[in-house]
Amino acid sequence: MLTKSIPEPFVPTRVFDAADIGGVLRLRRKELGYTQKRLSDLMGISPRLIGEIERGKQAVGLQKVLDLAANLGIDLTISIRGK
Repeated sequence: MLTKSIPEPFVPTRVFDAADIGGVLRLRRKELGYTQKRLSDLMGISPRLIGEIERGKQAVGLQKVLDLAANLGIDLTISIRGK
């Protein structure tokens, strides 16, 4: 994992589509001080793919999104609305 220790807590965010997830990942990447290029080098993927994920491009594979989230220290959870 690439994560640095950041003391402030991450505020839970509801997501409704790929662009919402990408926006959260972009904010976290910037909080950690990573450029798209640096993060892509560390993960062994292209900077273009990082950008596509952050923009919510529909054709990006879900596993790549999950990998990026994990490398940024983000846990994704699924919950039933109203519970």
